[in-house]
Amino acid sequence: MSVLYSIMLQTQLRNTPNDSTEQLLKKALTLNQMGDYKRAIVDFETVLELRPDCLEAWSEKASAYMNLGQYESALDCLDKALMAHPTSPFLAYQRGWIAHVAGQYEEAGNAFQRVIQLQPNYPNAHYSMGLSLYTLRRYEPAIAYLSKALDLDPNFPDTWYLQGATLYATGRYEGAIMHFNRSLELRSDNADALSSRGNALLCLGDYEAASSSYAQSLAIEIEDPQVWYHRGLALKNLNRHSDAIDCYQKALKFRSDYAEAWYSQGLSCMKLEDWETALASYDQALKLNPEYYEAWYNRGILLKANNRLEEALVSYDRALELRPQDFRAWNNRGGLLVSLSQWEAALASFDQVLGLRPDDPIALRNRTAVMKKLQQSQRS
Repeated sequence: MSVLYSIMLQTQLRNTPNDSTEQLLKKALTLNQMGDYKRAIVDFETVLELRPDCLEAWSEKASAYMNLGQYESALDCLDKALMAHPTSPFLAYQRGWIAHVAGQYEEAGNAFQRVIQLQPNYPNAHYSMGLSLYTLRRYEPAIAYLSKALDLDPNFPDTWYLQGATLYATGRYEGAIMHFNRSLELRSDNADALSSRGNALLCLGDYEAASSSYAQSLAIEIEDPQVWYHRGLALKNLNRHSDAIDCYQKALKFRSDYAEAWYSQGLSCMKLEDWETALASYDQALKLNPEYYEAWYNRGILLKANNRLEEALVSYDRALELRPQDFRAWNNRGGLLVSLSQWEAALASFDQVLGLRPDDPIALRNRTAVMKKLQQSQRS
């Protein structure tokens, strides 16, 4: 809870009861703090029977329901509280956060917008509005709210981080990196900011810096499979395939069903001509995701390189079922059929390429060669 949030609670919301409900309210608050939420709710209800306008009891009762995962009951509590206190920014803010936690992002945004109407210079409300919009993938309005939050409070690292994430989502990688850097100046141990900066650097092709940023993130959160995977991608692009494989294996240690990590391990193993491990990696990726086009495609390349032509043909056929517009797979399939002396089938594959790319030089050259073979066969 932010300092301003606490001040709002203390100055705007806490009543100072002088009657017999005070001790019961204190007891309920103590139970809530101890995690005995069900008993706390019972006592809050008794307080509210005696004092229906007790804002703190409504708020804390809603918090107890939220901690029990009963979000609808929590929101119902706050709706009733807001009927009694319609101009309370604290209650509106609390309603927004509970709605957000419940996955009701539109509702959350409406609540945060109400807070902004009541208290325009409250930075957390602008931040929270930006977060709801980001979650809804409405990035441009999110950027505007987050910019306002930074104007009001330039020292809140979470806002810098979220603005960076929003800029990253819109492809503005340099701006994202600047915001991640500022977030890290304010809070250097933010593993998410370090890994997100790595992602932006990866997109810009700065693989050394990306690898370094991922390494810093992993020094804080060593068991994050996604960061291990992305560091592997950065190292792969630096042609450090053995190091990349080490990263993929770390990712798979923490998440064995990570199909992309299995696939990427297969790619790096191919580069090192470790054919057996590469094939096993592709097979594992396809076991997890049978519609993984790239795994079928590269499996075909691997099998062709090892002269397992019939098996390679099966892989290319499966790849083309998934992505029939990929001229590369048709070209490779045609070349494979040439190796099998299946001239007419090869010709059909090259014709598929030319239907997609009429000027493709490989298909034109190979089609001419196949036509000559067919003509020779017919003459003989």
